[in-house]
Amino acid sequence: MSKDKKTRERVVDAWRLKTTKLEPYYFSYLGNGYLGIQTSKDGIGAYFKARSFIAGVYDGEYEELVEIPKWSGIFFSVLDSHPFSNLSEIGNYEQTLDLRKAVLLTKYIWTGPLGPVSFDISFFISRADPHVAAVSYAFSPGREGKVVLETFLDASGLKNLKVVERGTEGDTLWLEVETGLSKIRIAEATRIICEPGPVTVKEIVDDKSARLKLIFDVKSAENYNVRKYTVFYTSLDSEDPLKSALRKIEECSVKGFEKLFSEHCREWEKIWERDIEVDDPVVQRRIHACIYHLVSSVREGQDYSIPPMGLSNDGWRGHVFWDADFFMFPALILLFPELAKSIVAYRCKTLKAAKEHAKKHGYEGAWYGWQTASSGKEVSRGGYSDEIHIVGDVAWAQWQYYLATGDEEYFKKCAAPIIIETAKFWASRVTYNPEKDRYEILKVIPPDESICEKWGKETVDNSAFTNAIAQWNLKTAIKVCKMLGINCPVKWAEIAEKMYIPFDEERKIILEYEGYDGHPIKQPDVLEMLFPLEHPMTRELMENNFKYYIDKPDKELGHSFCPSIHVVVACRLGKRKEASELFKEWDAFFLPPFEVVREILMHAHGIVMVTSTAGYLLNIIHGFAGIRVTEKGLEVKPLLPESISRIVFKKFFFRGKAYSLIIRRKNGVETYELKELK
Repeated sequence: MSKDKKTRERVVDAWRLKTTKLEPYYFSYLGNGYLGIQTSKDGIGAYFKARSFIAGVYDGEYEELVEIPKWSGIFFSVLDSHPFSNLSEIGNYEQTLDLRKAVLLTKYIWTGPLGPVSFDISFFISRADPHVAAVSYAFSPGREGKVVLETFLDASGLKNLKVVERGTEGDTLWLEVETGLSKIRIAEATRIICEPGPVTVKEIVDDKSARLKLIFDVKSAENYNVRKYTVFYTSLDSEDPLKSALRKIEECSVKGFEKLFSEHCREWEKIWERDIEVDDPVVQRRIHACIYHLVSSVREGQDYSIPPMGLSNDGWRGHVFWDADFFMFPALILLFPELAKSIVAYRCKTLKAAKEHAKKHGYEGAWYGWQTASSGKEVSRGGYSDEIHIVGDVAWAQWQYYLATGDEEYFKKCAAPIIIETAKFWASRVTYNPEKDRYEILKVIPPDESICEKWGKETVDNSAFTNAIAQWNLKTAIKVCKMLGINCPVKWAEIAEKMYIPFDEERKIILEYEGYDGHPIKQPDVLEMLFPLEHPMTRELMENNFKYYIDKPDKELGHSFCPSIHVVVACRLGKRKEASELFKEWDAFFLPPFEVVREILMHAHGIVMVTSTAGYLLNIIHGFAGIRVTEKGLEVKPLLPESISRIVFKKFFFRGKAYSLIIRRKNGVETYELKELK
């Protein structure tokens, strides 16, 4: 091992992401697939904004993900001063996101009116019980005096929420609100237990909040321990959310913080049994961070799919895009098939809405909207979008789910109907060009949205990716019909055979769209035809497309979808050096201190970009490890980058069986050992 690599291993912790600085601070989040909350500098969102969301809770004409009432903070004050009113008074600051245990740990010393007061805070959202979050809040004052702690449930500033019920009793608060249009009720209940206890407790209830103000006469150097439990229910999962929340808060009190945390850690241990191990410490840490950020927004048994920012934020109003089907799904399906099912199950649940959308606009079959939410209706502004490649993306994930799991029941109930209905849409959407005897798809927005955002076009004709995935959809639907023993329209085979893919005869490349003039692109449409779609191409055509398009991305914008795809394609072409260099582009996308990934390099607004964390994992799983899900079975054709000589998949799943995979490179040659786990 080189000296440099030994040094990196000493300084890089693969599990505990730690900062001792208040800046720079790009928030991460805690989540369990049901509930998510942003991290904050103070550890619990008392003095800094920490927005929180529940999966599936949308409201408004365009169905926006709802920010729920504030619940996490414990406000500490002495003589109207608090720890973060003057940052120069904060010392020994340390915050750690422990990825293995999914807990946020915050320590600091505040030098205020009571001298130095030390704080030690632990905060987690339970993976074991989706409705539960817990905080351990310990402090020790430098000298005696009076301290006020305030905890709250607060809906102020959230205009779309109507307060239905709020109150306090002893050590417990509760608040129930209702969304404006969707009429979803959200109940929160909090209990706070202190040892030693306060001398006075004041209960405060106003129009938008319920609060407890705890007043302590503290002694110098004595340790004070506060445990805060908060519970969440909605009318999506309970007939009486408030009653359920108050019942659950009693259970939390009986179990206590340590048991709740132990149960939570056991569930995360199960997740990390499926870890991917590499011998590059920086890559290892990022793999852990990406798995953490992806898994924290999805849970088994749900059918909500995953928005681009998961439960970390309401970017793009928390809508579901192709990101889930085409990027997150292939990152999840082998490691966590039970979680990947949430993505395909959502499309099954919303098939009826997709069929209604197609009918409304004069087409047959199912037209999945570019942006959808709880109802499955198109909720792009104006209720319409020409980015119709989403229809094929949805069908692609359904087929991949079947190939990877062999789930016949799901295939017959959901995947097959979706693939067939989406094929009907394409057959009704194409235009036949009699002069050239070909089928075309006109007036679309391709995956490369820069044609609208930068190049002044409303739509283009014959997007290569759109036409290719429509062709794939039709061919796969024909195959599915044969599997089911049912007839399909003869026209489908003709349309697929004569589907036009724009081609430059001089350069021998596929054109991104008809008339493409070589302008910089936002994302690599043509290379996405190679992966994930795997559109059939000769080796020469693959090489030509790679050589031409690899330098086309808009460098000023810098979109994370580019390395997501480029690295895998380079690996498929056996280009180790190029794959290694392209993989280094990720360095600019990961932000401190928690290895969150941003969408684009132009700014850091798009965090936490869960789609991009999936993209990084695609590089590892489908690029360097070379794993492919095919109709014939599982293929493994590894090509490790220069910085990695070993990858271990501790456990993954294929067609109901568990496997481990060890890949090694020695003297420039990869070997692998694939074992079925009993």
